[in-house]
Amino acid sequence: MKAHSISKRHQAVFTVSIDFELMWGTADRPYSADFRSLCEIERREVVDRLLGLLQEYDISATWGVVGYLFLDRSENVNLPRAAIAHKGPAELFHGPDLVDRIRLCKVKQEIGSHSFCHIEMDESKCSPLAAESELAECVRQAGKLGIELKSFIFPRNLVGHLDVLKRHGFTCYRGPEPHWYAKKRRAIRRLGHLFEIAAAKTPPSVVPHEEGGIWNIPGSMLFTPSFGARRCLPVWMRVLRARRGLDRAVSRNEIFHLWFHPTDLACRVDAMMDGLRRIFEHAARLRESGQLVIRPMGDLVPDPDFGVSEREAQLVA
Repeated sequence: MKAHSISKRHQAVFTVSIDFELMWGTADRPYSADFRSLCEIERREVVDRLLGLLQEYDISATWGVVGYLFLDRSENVNLPRAAIAHKGPAELFHGPDLVDRIRLCKVKQEIGSHSFCHIEMDESKCSPLAAESELAECVRQAGKLGIELKSFIFPRNLVGHLDVLKRHGFTCYRGPEPHWYAKKRRAIRRLGHLFEIAAAKTPPSVVPHEEGGIWNIPGSMLFTPSFGARRCLPVWMRVLRARRGLDRAVSRNEIFHLWFHPTDLACRVDAMMDGLRRIFEHAARLRESGQLVIRPMGDLVPDPDFGVSEREAQLVA
């Protein structure tokens, strides 16, 4: 099927997507133990403070939730990767209480999916059967809570099995950021990313495009964590880049798509939260002046502000 992109919008958009995974994202990595303390801070402090910021600035974000977090400690599922949950503290692999807090936020938040057990869905690493099992379980567990999943965030941004996503009712996903180094080796990607932050390079604004009946809403910028080598980069550089990205989206009537993990905020929590506050303040000013709208991913496609009707969005050849 031929790809289709939206070429004209009436207004710029700011969207925020959050990869909510606790320990699931690093449990299979050799540095997993280093993330345990960060996940403890995430659970104890970060989620509530982040929800407070989103509520203060009236921002509906998309939370890509690892489906296993819907389960309490007494529940389990028969999926191969689910066994990881038995290798660490239960509170870092289960999170129904945190999901409830997200759902009860006074500013409505979108619950999307980040797979069920943080499985890499690149088709070279994940079989169609594994993808089917993961997504079916996501939809089943969310349905128990009355949640209809529309937006998908791929673990480690490895895109695959879009046909399976569509079959399970997903309408959009976050695609990789359109950077020159996106398909380079990991070391080059990291160096390219650090250079962009240090140079305060303006991140891209993006336009959704559709292929095979599901819409790709690419990321624009990761709100980079402050652990590792990136600790040396001051938070104000991240803020400056995001503000420039918002301004660029306004000048082009495109989307600025900011994303991060709550764990990314768990090192230097106060500084990182203050940085997010300054980004949200800038977005709120642009909204108040009528230059920008703020919406979650699931509300973006199809959308009259993108210049296409729902019928047009469905009739793509």
